[in-house]
Amino acid sequence: MKTIFTSIADLTKDKPVTSLTEDVVATGSTFRVQSIAGFVGVSTSSGQIVCIGKLGEERTELLRTANTTAYNPSQYYKEVTLRDAMVFDHPQDTPVSIVDWNRVDIQTASTVTGTKSTIVASPSYPVFIRPDQLENSYVDTTQTSGYYFVRFNETVGDTNSDWSDAIPFGGFDDNTVAEIKRRAVEELGEEVDGKTITHEFLNKALWQARREYHQSPGKRPFRRKFNTDIGNALTGSFIIELPTDVEKPFTAENVYGVRIGANQNMTYYDKKEWDADWVDKPRTTLTHAYTYGLSTSLWVANGRDFGESAVISVEGVNIGVTRYVNGLTGDSLYNSLRIHSHPTGGWSTSVGSDAIENVSLGLPDKFTVFADTERGSAYIYFNRAIDTAYVNQNIYLDHYRNLPGYDSDADVLDEPSYDFYVNYLKSKIKAKRNRGQDDITKDSDFKLYQLGLANALAKEYLATDIRISPDVESLEPQ
Repeated sequence: MKTIFTSIADLTKDKPVTSLTEDVVATGSTFRVQSIAGFVGVSTSSGQIVCIGKLGEERTELLRTANTTAYNPSQYYKEVTLRDAMVFDHPQDTPVSIVDWNRVDIQTASTVTGTKSTIVASPSYPVFIRPDQLENSYVDTTQTSGYYFVRFNETVGDTNSDWSDAIPFGGFDDNTVAEIKRRAVEELGEEVDGKTITHEFLNKALWQARREYHQSPGKRPFRRKFNTDIGNALTGSFIIELPTDVEKPFTAENVYGVRIGANQNMTYYDKKEWDADWVDKPRTTLTHAYTYGLSTSLWVANGRDFGESAVISVEGVNIGVTRYVNGLTGDSLYNSLRIHSHPTGGWSTSVGSDAIENVSLGLPDKFTVFADTERGSAYIYFNRAIDTAYVNQNIYLDHYRNLPGYDSDADVLDEPSYDFYVNYLKSKIKAKRNRGQDDITKDSDFKLYQLGLANALAKEYLATDIRISPDVESLEPQ
């Protein structure tokens, strides 16, 4: 038996909200509000979902508005008609929100990527949300292992939210976002109420602490990545995009090594030296694929630097081109190149392939890093284009990665020490409850966080070996 909890605390977050202008009674099917600005959609044939009351409080209910096509809320009376009757009485000034979802869909799979199947028998599937509970619970007696997945659903158009991350049957591990937040909230006897203490607040606070750890002096050993396969060598290519997880990707500060296949690491050199290696080698990329025999032109992104008659290397194939001037003006005059000579045979080139003039191919042994505004990202640039002998070999990268961003409560923290984050969250929760009137640096939990952070940083250097090699030119006595 397993209980699956689904938080609905954020169901009304950033949603249109108004309030009742008069008391309403159970079994009633209309209510009047301060403003109908958010209810413009009720004139459609499908209606909307409204939350009457505050989430987590008794008598709060989710209902659908009328689905009569001809109906429009009255501007004068500001009256909204419901499809179904209300279950509870509601006093004047009760908040009314328009929300996206009114059901929860719970499914299970044997593996994280396995086929999902429902655990709730029809016709109760999906399960209707209980708005009087900030965490809806469902007791499953069918599974003994595997993973659960949860998403929201609505009965207006029967659409769904994205699936949650996989929730293991045995529960989240101690080093997951879910557990760090749960421990902090429970140890204070608090709850995520969707108002003062929200999941968004806890996530931002946790990442604030993680950034302080990440940005502390030195490099975090656990964020060094080695032998990352970032792509395959392409004939004639001299560039490859940096992974998005590289810390400060617009410099080579956090790039430790780059190599092709089993060859040795390339040597880093700066942009000025790279520029010198590429003097008199105009280069651009193809904007259209080319297949031998099917076209008489090459289309490139920027051909202004090429000679009027040039030999351009594309994927190791040398192609003789001239400018195609018939009726073309502006960029088209430079970016459409008429082919006048090329090798015979069944060859083709791809969109985005590098096109270079005056180039010779080989094994790159130097690299630099900078951003390319035309390509739109940060790249590793080689000192020479790659020869066919190395085509399809892996390109490996050793680098220092950035702090991962929040994705879901199932995120696993990569820090080897993480318990002190619970203390940080507790101090932030107390500070928010007290509206920041207390000095957080004097809080006992904040002090425990600082101690835990200091200990974690100190451990990074405990196992560091120091080796000194004297520079000895000769062992002969002087």
